[in-house]
This record gives sequence, C-alpha cells and structure tokens, in this order.
Amino acid sequence: FQAHCCPGAAGFLVCHLEMCESVCTPKSWKAVRGCLLFVGFIFLIAGIALQFGSAGSLYGIPLPKLCEAYSGSPDVSDTQGFAQFISAVLEQRDACLDLAVSANFDAEDNKPAVECCRAHSPSTAGRDGWILKGICAKPWLTNLNIFSETASERAMTVHEKMDLYTAILGDFIGVGSSGKYHQANPEFWCKNCPNDFRRNCPFEPPEGSPELCACPGGTIADASSPFWSMEKDHSLTSDFVTCSEKAKVYRAWLKALFEDWGKEELDNAESRFNSKCWQGKGSLGYILTVGPVLAVFAGFFCGLANIPVLANSPVRDIGFNFAMLTIAMTLVAFWPLSFTGAAGIISRYNFCNGLQYPVVHNLTAHSASRYRNAPAFFNGNPCYDVNSAGEHKYNPFVMELGMFNSGYVSGGVLVIIALICLLAVISKGADALVEEKLQGDPAQRD
Repeated sequence: FQAHCCPGAAGFLVCHLEMCESVCTPKSWKAVRGCLLFVGFIFLIAGIALQFGSAGSLYGIPLPKLCEAYSGSPDVSDTQGFAQFISAVLEQRDACLDLAVSANFDAEDNKPAVECCRAHSPSTAGRDGWILKGICAKPWLTNLNIFSETASERAMTVHEKMDLYTAILGDFIGVGSSGKYHQANPEFWCKNCPNDFRRNCPFEPPEGSPELCACPGGTIADASSPFWSMEKDHSLTSDFVTCSEKAKVYRAWLKALFEDWGKEELDNAESRFNSKCWQGKGSLGYILTVGPVLAVFAGFFCGLANIPVLANSPVRDIGFNFAMLTIAMTLVAFWPLSFTGAAGIISRYNFCNGLQYPVVHNLTAHSASRYRNAPAFFNGNPCYDVNSAGEHKYNPFVMELGMFNSGYVSGGVLVIIALICLLAVISKGADALVEEKLQGDPAQRD
C-alpha cells in the first residue's frame, strides 16, 4: 500500500491508502508454483523408483549371501552334497535302530537302542518324543524286520519317504512338515557349515572336535572362511531369499531323495515350490507395492490439475484423494517392515565392534553343550559387525537387507514430501488462475 496526502478543508491534510504492485504478485506466485511442481515431481519420481526397486530386491536377496554369512562360504547345497547328507543320516539311524532286538522299545533289551535314539533327537522331543522326531523317528518305516518279517521288503511310498526325512531332520533344518521346506534354515540351503554350535544336531561329532556337529556333504568353516553369528529365527530370515534359488536347492534335495525321478517330475516339483514361495510373500509384497503404485496415479492427476482448463474440474479432487491415500498406504507399509519384516530382523543384531568379554562373547573356552565361535552379545543377540575371526566386517546378508530396507523407507519419505508439495500447489490452483486473469485484465480488476 502507498499513502497519498493532499490539503483539505480547514487546512487539514487528507490521506488515503492506495494498493500498489508488490513483489508478491500473481506472477511471482506462478514462479513459486513452478518450483514446487519441479521439486515435487523430482522427489516423486525418485521416491517411486526407490520404493519399487527396494521392494523388489528386499525379497530377492541372493542365497549365496545368506550362506556366506552363515558358513563363511557362498556355496549352496547341491545333489551330491545332499546324497552324502542322506547317507550319513541313514548310517546314524541304522547304528541306533540295529541295537533294537524287538518292536517293544520299552523292553530292557532295547534300552541301548532307546538311549542312542534319545541322544540324537532334539531336546524338545521329550522323553518318548524320539519315536516321532529325531534320528530314530518312525522306526516302522525302516528296519521293518523287527516289526514284521513279511513286510521287510516293502518299499516306502514317496509320501512316506518325504515324511520320514522331514521327521528325522525337521528340528535340525527348521522344517515343520513336508510341505514347509520354503521355511527351512541355512542348515538346509547351505552346503558348508559354521565352526559353531548347531542345535538339534543328529550326527556324531567329527574326530577331534567333540563339541561340533559333523557336516556331511560339506566342510566345516576354518580360519580362512570366517562367518557371522546368525539370528535363530531362520524361517523369517529365509523369507527374504530369492525364491528361484531356493527352488533349485529344493530340486537338488528331491533328486538326491528320489533317484528314479526324471526331469519332468523334478521340473513340476521345482515350479510348484517356486509358486508357493512367492505366495508366501504375497501379502507383505502387496502392502509394499501398493504405495508406489498409488503414488504414480497421484502424480499423474496432480500434474493434470495444473493444466489451466482442468484447474476447476474434478481432476483436482481426484489428485488430492490419490495423494492422501498414497500417504496413508506409505505409512502403513512402514509398520510391517518394522515389526515383521526386514527391520524386525535387523533390530535383532547388535553392533559389537570394540566391545570385549563379558559384554561380547567369543569364547575359546567352551563346553560340549554350548560351543560358540562367532561373536554374540551377552544377551544372545548375534553381532552384526564382527565375524568369527574377530575382524570388523559387516554381515553380508544383513547389510544387503538393511540397504534395501533403508531404500524403501527413504523412498517413502521422498514420496510423502513430494505429495505435500503437489497438494500445496493444486489446493490453490484455481484461486491462482483467477488471480492471474484479474492481473492480466484491468477491466476485471475494476
């Protein structure tokens, strides 16, 4: 405003205020809107790209990364390794069951067999649980001569054989039933083994190392292949591994188990496993991808709303609604990542570099029941940044998991910032156009 004064009656000055052109004209606001649009769309494109890329990679981490962290070697299980593994299982099983002299395992004569079976069964099986879980599980499916002489030559069906090995090894490889091999732990996926405590081990220890579990079909890590302590909840960890690579390992397992299967049977089994693996990731994958998909539509309609002829049309409201829905779904997607997804796993690892015993345990003196060579925090949480050789190196699997998790969260933040900028523009878009018209037509201002 500018004041104008002139002499009035009785010698008094008469002043009035007159509006003048200032820096904040509609033309200036147009430049501000242009900057907001530019920044908004740049952030939106970057955020959508980060979210799509991270969501796709978050559930597709290479299996060798997991094996490298678990055993110090990126080698995954193959048919030859599984064949040796199965042979070792049968050898240990026969060593126990051959001690039995009758089908009545409560008999005194069968006590050595029962003690052998209990020694190689998971601790969770209980006193008599060895007959359903562990190395001697379901003895009526093999060693049939002690149950029925006439049935000793009967071959197991495919279902019985799969069910038997799942019962024997389920607690060791983390498989609850024959239909849940996609939840197996690294003991199944990885060919080699850590030089560390492994719970529910069904094998005799290797010679000279009574604290360890044997590694049939692979090798135990040595000083040249350091490894990291891993989270015990391996079923959740394996959810983030590429399904196609897990399916190939499953195929190798079936090929070793059913030697008479041909290519067609193995192809069908591998394909079904791959499909089931993806179905298991579907719900969380949907939550992670719906946000960036909605963001594409929000950006499209917000862009249209800035075209002058569409400024007062329903397009502006559609863009506003899509933007609000995108912000809501992006925030919702952060929740499963934090509590049941990648962030939930990462939070179970501790930074241990520079810490000493007893805060961090990396024991050289150990007991036969709890040998541990990879560093772990005093509360049992595995160390993320120190390996079994004491080197300050990051767990390769957790590092990649954290990288994609951070990428998704960062992309979500960029999308939210971008939509705030776009909403600020379109919410005043129609008013700004009216101001521009009034500014350009003096007659309309009068």
